[in-house]
Amino acid sequence: MKLKLRFACIAMALCLLCGGCSAEKKAAKYTATFYDAFDTVITFLGFAPSQQVFDDTFARVKEMFLRYHRIYDGYNAYEGVHNLYYVNANAGREPTEAEPELIDLLLFMKEMQPKLMGRVNVAMGAVLRCWHEYREAGVAVPTEDELLALSRHCDFDDVIIDREAGTVYFSDPELSLDLGAAAKGYTVQIVASWLLTSDIPSFIINAGGNVCCGHKPLDGRDRWGVGIQNPEDAKALGANTIKDVAYLTDMSVVTSGDYQRYYVVDGASYHHIIDPDTLFPSDFMHQVTVVTPDSGYADVLSTALFLMPYDQGRAFVDSLDGVEAYWVLMDGTVRFTDGLAPALQSQGGVSTDR
Repeated sequence: MKLKLRFACIAMALCLLCGGCSAEKKAAKYTATFYDAFDTVITFLGFAPSQQVFDDTFARVKEMFLRYHRIYDGYNAYEGVHNLYYVNANAGREPTEAEPELIDLLLFMKEMQPKLMGRVNVAMGAVLRCWHEYREAGVAVPTEDELLALSRHCDFDDVIIDREAGTVYFSDPELSLDLGAAAKGYTVQIVASWLLTSDIPSFIINAGGNVCCGHKPLDGRDRWGVGIQNPEDAKALGANTIKDVAYLTDMSVVTSGDYQRYYVVDGASYHHIIDPDTLFPSDFMHQVTVVTPDSGYADVLSTALFLMPYDQGRAFVDSLDGVEAYWVLMDGTVRFTDGLAPALQSQGGVSTDR
């Protein structure tokens, strides 16, 4: 059965739409922002009974994000943390101790990858690191021969995970893992699940394209507002403008786009989402947004869909329960699933039933 969207709204497009107010207020609205995790701005907005409750909750939210950022970081070591960087550096030689949270995410991806039409592969770390280094330098692109040689060491079946022993081993010593397609959304879901049991179950987390909302806002609205960013303006003008707004509650919204991390060489733009077949950035669309309750699931699905032609991706989404999507194609054409339509402002969606 397709997802029956509860018409509430989150703010996607990295912008939180927080209008409306009424005498229904049972708590005040507070917001806080930090930029220390997952290389993005993270905003937490919640309705709390007091400033102190909000501050204490925000401190815990930030602590959780920072911990998971360190664990899933493949580019930096942290003293006393057996993180992704540590595993990549050692698991090609012997079974290597890994943090339990890292084991959990790797097992999640072992389960997920066979369901993603071959579009997402977290064992493509060697290829993705190569692109990262070229992007950081900003003056050239990798050669096909260079990428092809690295792609021979990207088989996730060569990653041996022993949950009981708490270890990871690479049977191919040249393999490397990259969790960029999953780690942020997976973390957002962990934090959101905790918040639903806290004193602030009415909240929005916005982690740079990964948005998750809890129960409805306590200011008279029935739904949160999530702005879906206009990718053309974002890339051409650096402007944060809205293409549409979705009204949702208890839902996650994740976007993958060609404007989020890219560089330009000889007039051509190269973004960070790499097609596992061509080993180059895909060019099927500017952006795809996934709406589904679980943020970790939404994160990997948005990457998979971005790497599929629209027709293939639409058929794939239509085959899934509880998933809706919104595409902005290369010519600016917009497409969206039937189940998402009633939640969209452009199709008559609203933030309140009253």
